[in-house]
Amino acid sequence: MEKRVLIARWLGSNAQSIAVYDEASVSSARQRVRNVGQQLNLSKEVIETTALIASELTHNQLSHAKQGYFAVRPVERKRVKGLEVIAADLGPGIERPALAIEDGVSGSGTGLGAGLGAVRRLADEVEFDNRISEGLCITARKFETRPVSLCGEIAIMGRPFPGEAISGDDAVFFQSESGFIAAVSDGLGHGPEARDASNQSIEVLSHDRELGLEQILTNLNEQLGRTRGCVMSIVRFNRVNGICESMSVGDVHSHLYKLRDAHLFTATPLVLGTGQLSKQRVHIETATVEPDSVLVMFTDGLKSRTTIKGQLDLLRQPAISIAQHLLENHSRPDDDALVLVARFLR
Repeated sequence: MEKRVLIARWLGSNAQSIAVYDEASVSSARQRVRNVGQQLNLSKEVIETTALIASELTHNQLSHAKQGYFAVRPVERKRVKGLEVIAADLGPGIERPALAIEDGVSGSGTGLGAGLGAVRRLADEVEFDNRISEGLCITARKFETRPVSLCGEIAIMGRPFPGEAISGDDAVFFQSESGFIAAVSDGLGHGPEARDASNQSIEVLSHDRELGLEQILTNLNEQLGRTRGCVMSIVRFNRVNGICESMSVGDVHSHLYKLRDAHLFTATPLVLGTGQLSKQRVHIETATVEPDSVLVMFTDGLKSRTTIKGQLDLLRQPAISIAQHLLENHSRPDDDALVLVARFLR
């Protein structure tokens, strides 16, 4: 059930998805792209490039998940039209995505082919949500002319407590014309009950994301009263003024890396949904985003002293590669762990 919640979130309530389980499904995905693209009067180049992206994504599903779901829908940025394709599955996720996104490596990391490296090269925007043992979602967008994006890439990568199939950690991000809002949430403990708390926090944020951070916090605290509680970090980026606004409660962390410097946002020690909010004043903090900055958000499954300040070679890597590095090198063996990474363009 918890995994189905992810699929519903990834595909969206209005998506008319198709099941992907054989080569005929791959052909159907390509044709769905062509049909939608022609209805929008998009150029042949955009349509066929997106069809190729769809082919790579659905082949990746067949390779590592055996079955998945595919959807395509119109997208628009600053009056520039394009196509958005979503490939979501309930497979095992990709243990080493840094290898999978190299050109000439398939999504499973075992066979040759254009694979996810081609998707990153062909698409204007790519987002990864990679949950080990739970599933994988890749969203790719192609526009008539490449728009000024809010982020170069956004990626989520998480894994459950060793030996379990469901993680108590969750995360989400939403992009809009004005900026984006991102969050990581950690339900107390681990397993399905912890995931119920973190998932409910994501649902509240999804509904209230246009509100101010203080009002979002109040609503979260009220709605989580029937759960075991969770801790959460939320970051909102305003594209107009280039400011990140951060609110963190509990042992979750948000860092903004700027070349050799780093801004570590302050967290307020409390748990949402447990009656502690009335006794604490939550700290809301801002920081200016510079070109090529990298935002890193993570749960307490990573060591609290985790930092990649000054690691320029790593900070230049794709967002999903940074997330993998953090999980492999800084996570604790006795808890769920999850990382969200967003790269701001030059």
